[in-house]
Amino acid sequence: MRFPTLTSEVQRINTQDGMTLVELMVAMGILSLVLLVFTSTLASVQKSVVEESVRSELNDDARLALQSFDRIVRSGNVLYDPDDEAGNDPYDATAIGFMFRIYTQAKNQPDDGPRCALWLIDDQQQLLYRTWTPLQPDTAIDWRVVATGIVNRDLDEPAFVLDADARTVTLDLEVNADLARRPSATQEFTSAITGRNTSFGYPVNVCQELPSDL
Repeated sequence: MRFPTLTSEVQRINTQDGMTLVELMVAMGILSLVLLVFTSTLASVQKSVVEESVRSELNDDARLALQSFDRIVRSGNVLYDPDDEAGNDPYDATAIGFMFRIYTQAKNQPDDGPRCALWLIDDQQQLLYRTWTPLQPDTAIDWRVVATGIVNRDLDEPAFVLDADARTVTLDLEVNADLARRPSATQEFTSAITGRNTSFGYPVNVCQELPSDL
């Protein structure tokens, strides 16, 4: 029995053909397709993670806004009807339900006195808040953004509704990070709060005049 010599084995290996150009192009095409599917899947996952993070952040802001609103209204003395704000809304003179003001004794600091508070949903899907000294609207602080992604104006859904007794106000926030593309993703946050001190007959003129720079 003859065994192949080392020389003949080397010659056999050296004479083996490599991949043809067509085979190389097919292999590269398959690899490119696999990479395309992988990167597309990765981009989709990353997009979903970002959207979920944004949605979660907006929802957290809305919940914090509800908590702050609850605290201020519960210490309220005079609740002004949002329906009476027709003509005062700086973004739509005929709109109602997107502004709410109150005379409240809620305090940020122990030495704070009663104040006028105003909430407003602007045309940039933001819930804004400011306060001023009663009967002195020119002392109003700058607007503070307390929540974003508030789409009540876009949906024509009033955010503030006062009951017939002018004691309980309902805050209904519609939240969506991308209303145009994902309308079904809108989240609703609702709370009905009653002012504890609204039966003491406080004068309604304490916060009747609004700041001039709405």
